[in-house]
Amino acid sequence: MSNKKQHDEEHSKIYKVWLWVKRWWLPIAILLITSIGLACALSIPQRVFETPREPANDKSAPVLLAQSNLRLAFLYITGGAIAVMGLVETFRKNNNEKLKNDQDKEKNDRDHLRQVRAERRERYTKAVEQLGSQEAPVRMGGVYTLVGLVDEWLEEKSLSDDQKLKEGQVIINNLCAYIRSPFTLTSHYDELSQDSPTPEGIYKDKEQEFYADKATLDSEADVRLSIIKEIHDRIQGPDKNTPGAWSDFEYDFSGSTFFYPIDLTNSYYAKPINFSGSTYKGGAYFTDSTYKGGANFIGSTYEKDVTFSTPIFRSTYVGKADFRGSTYQGGADFRGSTYQGGADFTGSTYQGGADFTGSTYQGWADFTGSTYQGWANFSSSTYQGWANFSDSTYQGWANFSDSTYEKDVTFSTPIFRSTYVGKADFRGSTYEGGAYFSRSTYEGGAYFSRSTYKDVADFGGSTYQGEANFDGSTYNTNVAAFNGSTYHGWVHFSGSTYQGQADFSYSTYHGWVYFSGSTYQWAYFSDSIYQGQAVFSGSTYQGWSVFSGSIFNSDIYFGKNRDNSFSLFTESAPQFYYETNRINTLFGSPDNNFTVENGRGYPIYCNIEGLPLGCKFLTSEQKEYLEDKFQEIEKINNKLLEAKDNGEKAKLLDTLRSVDEKLYEWRKEVTTVKVEDLAAEDTES
Repeated sequence: MSNKKQHDEEHSKIYKVWLWVKRWWLPIAILLITSIGLACALSIPQRVFETPREPANDKSAPVLLAQSNLRLAFLYITGGAIAVMGLVETFRKNNNEKLKNDQDKEKNDRDHLRQVRAERRERYTKAVEQLGSQEAPVRMGGVYTLVGLVDEWLEEKSLSDDQKLKEGQVIINNLCAYIRSPFTLTSHYDELSQDSPTPEGIYKDKEQEFYADKATLDSEADVRLSIIKEIHDRIQGPDKNTPGAWSDFEYDFSGSTFFYPIDLTNSYYAKPINFSGSTYKGGAYFTDSTYKGGANFIGSTYEKDVTFSTPIFRSTYVGKADFRGSTYQGGADFRGSTYQGGADFTGSTYQGGADFTGSTYQGWADFTGSTYQGWANFSSSTYQGWANFSDSTYQGWANFSDSTYEKDVTFSTPIFRSTYVGKADFRGSTYEGGAYFSRSTYEGGAYFSRSTYKDVADFGGSTYQGEANFDGSTYNTNVAAFNGSTYHGWVHFSGSTYQGQADFSYSTYHGWVYFSGSTYQWAYFSDSIYQGQAVFSGSTYQGWSVFSGSIFNSDIYFGKNRDNSFSLFTESAPQFYYETNRINTLFGSPDNNFTVENGRGYPIYCNIEGLPLGCKFLTSEQKEYLEDKFQEIEKINNKLLEAKDNGEKAKLLDTLRSVDEKLYEWRKEVTTVKVEDLAAEDTES
């Protein structure tokens, strides 16, 4: 302890000496420099330049002048040193004073900020308490106080941007929480939104209570609308698609009930926004908005029209746009939207019209498992990623025309099937990836004309109860599959080009079917039933063309028809009789035309009955069986078209498939030539 005490005493003495030196160093230094300078000025010139002892003469003058100049030099140096030291000291004092002023200012700023924060915290606490008031004007006052506090925090120059956002976000969370909070009277909104009590409502014979509750609900709507308006005003930039002062905040309106129309047009959200699980009892407008973060509208219900985008006021979703599991009781407008991330609309129900016209999907787009009770318009859209519309039902008109799909698109699969009750329009579209329509059901007309397919085109196993039109299409793909389909109305495949395999096998055509004016590489029309006329005239078959195993109940045309054109088989003759498996083709009408282009390609050789070699006419029993089955199928199909209940439709479809399967089995049996029949023909010949 004694050594430590001694050390402390020595340190104290040294510190006192340092303080004394720090205080008096300048006068001491000036005194020393002045003394040394004077001494040098008086003594050194005298010693360097000795003055002659003789009386002054001309020779002594230069010596005296040199002495004088040297003395002056020493004096100047001394004065300069003193001046420099004075400047150094002045700078030191000024710097210390500035440092002290800065420290004082910083301290004052800290004290001021502490006071400001305390004052704002007090105002914040009071405003939050006001939000819980029973009086609407008091709640409104609390709203405006909170809004003003956010603006103040954002303008606070002493805080960093992150600190400003942190302080403001706390208040934003409170405002959003108020919007999310339930309000009891919203359960009676439908009645309270009327001008007077309804005879069947809960306010029957309670007129006074009705008007009191109506006023209360309207007042609360005003308070909440003020919050939405204040937020909306601050998430709009000075120019279109630019952020506003509040755009960097996160907004959570999940689970809200908007019992008032909301207008959030021309909004800019830099962070994710959450409207999930919300109910909109009035109109909702979100047009001309930009969503930089994720946009969450999952599981929402829109009881009136909702508009997210229009061709003029377009919205852009940079992050994922999630609208799945939502219900739209009015019209839903998404026209002209741009989705840079994924777009999820799965499992949604549209009771009114749904308009997605002219939209661009730069990421994936998923519409699976949706129901469209009104019309649905997806026309003139571009899909740069994969798109999926499978497992959906379209009760009204479904329009997908003039669209471009750069990746695979799926409209239906064998497991996840889609049904089109109204007209389905896919005309003028381009499919650069695979296009999958298999096992679809079209109760109205289905139109696919003027389309281009650059990859797999799969329409297999589909049912067309109305007209089907594929005219003027190009299939730049290895496979164009239409096999296993049933067509109850007229069918048009005319004027099309198939660069790969075109498979129409195992299908049933109850109406007229046109394959005329087309170009085929490999074509399969085998194992099918043609109830009405079948027109193949004016077409070019560059590879195999297989017709074996089919039944043509009515006329068939390869040659002259209404357009006076003839078909051409360039590489091989058409196959009507498959000799290896003993499968022939049956015809129900003698009025056929098998004439092909004269002098070019391969002809169709016919027997004495005017049928291709190896082919037969239907027997009377076979024609009768067919007519019975056709009538049965027509009756079922008519019931299906008239049915409104989905359960009844499902049963009728199962019945229809069962009849078709039996018909297919019968066709297979009657078109297969038995060995004993071949032996009898050989004996006759």
